[in-house]
Amino acid sequence: MALHDPNPLAFQVPADPARLKIEQPRLARRFWRKLKKTVSYLPGGTTFLAAFYAAIDPKTSATAKAVLFGALGYFIVPVDFIPDIFGAMGYGDDLAVILAAIKAVESSITDAHREQAAVQLDRLRRD
Repeated sequence: MALHDPNPLAFQVPADPARLKIEQPRLARRFWRKLKKTVSYLPGGTTFLAAFYAAIDPKTSATAKAVLFGALGYFIVPVDFIPDIFGAMGYGDDLAVILAAIKAVESSITDAHREQAAVQLDRLRRD
C-alpha cells in the first residue's frame, strides 16, 4: 500500500524566492519582539521557534518557507480574526494557523531546528 502524501505537489502554493528574501528580515524582527512577550512563556513555544528556524534555513524549500512565513506572519500581525488583546482566546486562532502550517510542512522542520529553538527559548526566558 502506497503512503498518501498529505501535501501533494499539485496543491502546494507556488513561492517567490525573491519576495521571501525581501520579507524575511522584516518578519524576523517582528517575530522576535512578539515571541519574547508572549510565546516564550507558553507551552509549544519551542514548536513555534523551530518553525521559525526552519523558515530561515537556506536548505528549506521555498514552498515550505512560504507556508511557514505566512503562518508566522499571521502570528505577528496585530489585526487578525480574533485580536490578541483578548488574551489566551486571542492567540487561539494564531495557534491554529501555525499548527496547521507546521503539520503541512513538518518534514521541513528538523531535529536541528528543534534543538536550536530549545536553546534560544531558554535564553529568552532567562532575559
